[in-house]
Amino acid sequence: MIITRLRNIFIGIALLFLGVFLVSLLFEPTYLVKREVTVNAPPHHVFPYINSPARWDEWMSWGAPDSTYRYVFMGPPHGRYAKKIMRGPQVDIIFKIAQSRKDTSIRYEIYTADAEFTTDGDIILTPVPQGTLVSWIDSGDVGYNMFARFSLKSIQQRVSDDMDQSLQRLKAVAEQ
Repeated sequence: MIITRLRNIFIGIALLFLGVFLVSLLFEPTYLVKREVTVNAPPHHVFPYINSPARWDEWMSWGAPDSTYRYVFMGPPHGRYAKKIMRGPQVDIIFKIAQSRKDTSIRYEIYTADAEFTTDGDIILTPVPQGTLVSWIDSGDVGYNMFARFSLKSIQQRVSDDMDQSLQRLKAVAEQ
């Protein structure tokens, strides 16, 4: 009797979990965010801030989630293949510059060591009469993570807020 009851409870929980997972497949797994700011400095002055993972902390609000994370830098100090790895107790987060065009743009990848999520982005510098238009485009894919699919709008909002803060910080440091 108890075994039958436990089996029925287990089957019920498994069916509920399966149902929630199947519903999550109806939700979009990807996001795209674009933000811009004009910096009163030429592109060659702004570029070093975006082209070196070691300098990202000067302006980027995406930092270690808590003090248990530590930074490890790998590869060249700037440009293509430069990496910043945030080593944490539960997951390592890797920031890598995949492409770099001097004074023009970078393309980056952010992913976890277990590839549970991926983010790709471009930061483009365009000369304008007032200095440099910095355009930042970030896109991500949460894959089949049903919890992330259900909360993708809040993830996208958090990314948007972080990008806005980071661009204002970049503007401030580049204009000094």
